[in-house]
Amino acid sequence: MATSKIKVIEKTIKKAIDYIINPEKTKDGTLVYSHGCSVETADREMELTARQGTGRGDRIAYHLMQAFSPDDDITPEKALELGIEFARSVTGGKYEFVVSTHVDKDHIHNHIIFNAVDYVNHRKYHSDKKDKYRIRDINDEICKANNLSVLPKYDAKRKTKNRNVHKEEKVSWQKKLRYVIDDAIRNSKTFDDLLYALEMEGYEIKKGKHISFRAPGQERFTRARTIGENYTEEAIRKRIANKEKEPEVLTEEAEIPEKRRIVPEIKERTILKKKKISSTRINLLVDISKNIKAQQSKAYEHALVRSNINTLVKTMNFLISHKITTSEDFQIYADAKNAELSLYRKDLRNIESELMELSEKIKFTQNYKRNAHVYYESKRAKDPAAYAREHEEQLVLFRASEIYFNKKQMKPKEINLADLFERYRELSDEKAELTKKSSSLKLEIKELEVAAKNIEKAVGEDIAGNEENRKKHERGKEQEI
Repeated sequence: MATSKIKVIEKTIKKAIDYIINPEKTKDGTLVYSHGCSVETADREMELTARQGTGRGDRIAYHLMQAFSPDDDITPEKALELGIEFARSVTGGKYEFVVSTHVDKDHIHNHIIFNAVDYVNHRKYHSDKKDKYRIRDINDEICKANNLSVLPKYDAKRKTKNRNVHKEEKVSWQKKLRYVIDDAIRNSKTFDDLLYALEMEGYEIKKGKHISFRAPGQERFTRARTIGENYTEEAIRKRIANKEKEPEVLTEEAEIPEKRRIVPEIKERTILKKKKISSTRINLLVDISKNIKAQQSKAYEHALVRSNINTLVKTMNFLISHKITTSEDFQIYADAKNAELSLYRKDLRNIESELMELSEKIKFTQNYKRNAHVYYESKRAKDPAAYAREHEEQLVLFRASEIYFNKKQMKPKEINLADLFERYRELSDEKAELTKKSSSLKLEIKELEVAAKNIEKAVGEDIAGNEENRKKHERGKEQEI
């Protein structure tokens, strides 16, 4: 199974780089690649970049490892290609890095050393306990796209061995829960109405000595009493009973500096606006027969029925607005949207690749032009050795630039930096626009999938063709056997 790890380098970059580019492990150095630096002087270049860093700390670089299963059909050259893609995705192409593929063991694996400070804005790389999960997700996505095996998806138990994996996330769950409860109280006549409102927002509810809630994507339940004395079950019931006296609670999102009561007219408009926003979203139909709360309360069951009817109306309106009336229409529309998303992703990858090449080219061009006079002065110096010692940093940067331009077969004197910067800005704007369109398309595809599931639940028709795809997959397996 493909795996990934990240380690911190706090002492010396040189030893780490010397280890990963070892010729005995990398086919005489043929399985080595560098970005933003030359392999020969990578350690010095990274150190010089790090000196310009805006952050503090002992972390001078990071060591990424990417291992592939011995059962995977992958060549060393392909492994190096995936290692470069992995490094680019993790660093965004703004950090100097060296990638090497080791073939000295029974499984092919990659080593990546990247600087702790980026060479574009000279900012430090932020790594916390959550970063390893982001890195693993990137690695899994790359491996799946290349038909390589990955480890089973990590579960909540594994992620929550340390409760405070990411304090900001923990706080955000609590803030969000407080906000949702406050909003539900204003629109509920009974405690059951409030529970229904939270369930419609996707919250799981666990009743016991202390009532608990869990939002979609949250790992663990949050006890209501832990977010404030006004959020225990008893306190919530009292607040619902006396909601006419309930003050309007403003969140940080409202961007109002002072908390205050809002007059009824403004409050009403705020609530109506909220409802308008949420009404465009299609929820999944609720299976009432499996809902414990519905079995315990007829009123709650009727509320779910009304909600399901509303959801079906939204689903049908969505399909009609997109002229989808048959399963064939659905497949054509879904295929077209997925193909469009694939094109966006391909264009984004191409733009990101060009941005990386440009940033590297800009760096080496700047270093060449800034330090060329030092290099030529060293040739005319009376004591070349003394001059080289005095101007070591400038000469390192100049020689690294020369290596880069020789490999690329380019003439640095002919390069116009202003043109490079202009092209970089154009590509950055294109990337921002494509990212926006891609995000919007992803939401539409997700809504399309929800609509298909709702139709299947309601009338038993698999308009998305999931059953047919499953049968094809099974027939394919039988043929393989």
